[in-house]
Amino acid sequence: MELPTIEARFSAEEMATYRDQGLWTDEVLADLLDRAADERPDGLCVADGHTQLTFVEARDRAWRLASGLAELGIALGDRVAVQLPNWVDAVIAYYAIARIGAVLVPRMLIYREHEVGYAIDRTEAKALIVPDHFRGFDYSAMAMELASVCPSLEHVIVIGDAPDGAVSFESLLAEHPYAGPGAVADDPHVILFTSGTTAQPKGVVHTWNTYFASAVGLARYYECTIDDVCLMPSPIMHNTGLLAGVVTPLLARSATVVQDVWEPSVGLELISRFGCTFSVGATPFVTMMIDAHDPAKYDLSTFRLFACGGAPVPGSVVREAVEVLGCELMTVFGQSESSLQTLTRMGDSVDRVASSDGAAVDGTDIAILDDDGVEVQRGTEGEICSRGPSVMLGYLHEPEHTAEAFAHGWFHSGDLGRMEDDGYIRVTGRKKDIIIRGGVNISPTEIEEFILEHPLVAVVSIVGMPDRKLGEKACAFVVPAGDEVPTLEAITSFLREKKIAAQKLPERLEVRSELPMTATGKVEKYRLREEAAALSD
Repeated sequence: MELPTIEARFSAEEMATYRDQGLWTDEVLADLLDRAADERPDGLCVADGHTQLTFVEARDRAWRLASGLAELGIALGDRVAVQLPNWVDAVIAYYAIARIGAVLVPRMLIYREHEVGYAIDRTEAKALIVPDHFRGFDYSAMAMELASVCPSLEHVIVIGDAPDGAVSFESLLAEHPYAGPGAVADDPHVILFTSGTTAQPKGVVHTWNTYFASAVGLARYYECTIDDVCLMPSPIMHNTGLLAGVVTPLLARSATVVQDVWEPSVGLELISRFGCTFSVGATPFVTMMIDAHDPAKYDLSTFRLFACGGAPVPGSVVREAVEVLGCELMTVFGQSESSLQTLTRMGDSVDRVASSDGAAVDGTDIAILDDDGVEVQRGTEGEICSRGPSVMLGYLHEPEHTAEAFAHGWFHSGDLGRMEDDGYIRVTGRKKDIIIRGGVNISPTEIEEFILEHPLVAVVSIVGMPDRKLGEKACAFVVPAGDEVPTLEAITSFLREKKIAAQKLPERLEVRSELPMTATGKVEKYRLREEAAALSD
């Protein structure tokens, strides 16, 4: 399978400029880990509350795992899907895959056969790494089932008890570190999947450089040093957790503390124990930490910064972060296709942070365009578009969608916003129809298509319903197919049979005799969003 190339996306002049600016490099992840291990051998690299490794220990384990993967036949350019909790060995697996020059395909733990199998088939992944069980779910059984139906999947690798036909993760730790060839900085490095704003998610192809550029921006603007310790509660097998929680600290030769199950009191305890200095995640993480903090129990004196992305941050939360947690709160805007586009700056006022999503980072141009690709006047709403070193190569097997995303010479985010005279933007809405639940994007279209298969449902439309802790929850508006009215339990049970992620299940069902429609027969979702907002009050 051929992946998009760097030359097809960037000109020679752009590539030279990004290297001159230090946003791209000729080094790769393996070089960063080697340097950190040589310069800070006893420095903390990664911890998960139970296990912790120094940089030397992490390199040794990762490079020996790389040898074991290579002996299985994983080679340069092969795709490896990883669905692991925020454990130390999830970071080690990423390091090992990168050392070989294979391409990481991260999958969050919420996903089931439907989403994981789709990603494996789409990328032609050769291996899948999973835990045996986690939080009551048998991932190894799911992985073995996928191995029987996914033609490309040759190896299931399991942390814990490996069933017959699978490979034990520990057994792959070879005696000697990998010494074979690896990737170069402009080779494909990771394939992220979008939430699927149409029927199916799209695979976003990044090189090491297009991914690394966002880490450079985060490290620069967050003023990261070797003394920093990042707390990462967001899934590291997702863009935010991987980039901010693994790549950025490695770039700074600083430590990462990962948290596998979000519980605010545990997060606060980890900050106290490891002296964590910053974190990046969705707004609900902050609000729950604020509610759970007890100064008599937790020492947050080292904690200086929390960066929020994924949804607007209320001004009250910005103020409470300062007052209760004693840290600055910054906002950041990005997405899988271009992980870091704008952010607020250290020292920006509370009002500024609460009213904007930041200004363009180094090397990135931001414009607010109308539907014809023409820049609108300052203060006028349009689509947020960007050009810069962190933009993806393209969508996997999606030339038409790729061309659409790069219309008029800009990457089109699908998000609406305004730009003020000082260059700061504010995200005001979404052209893409998604629900952001706890910082995770959910495609209503995908779930609607499943629900329409239910015999009791004639029409369905799903919208986001505001929720203080999670940001949004899914509310399904349904028109019955007959006299029998479907229940929420019946709908969710039906969806579980489709083996989709539990987080995608509607959490409220509203039955209507009809839904508001446009003259062309499209559901007026903005009206349903207004109803859902009123229901949540």
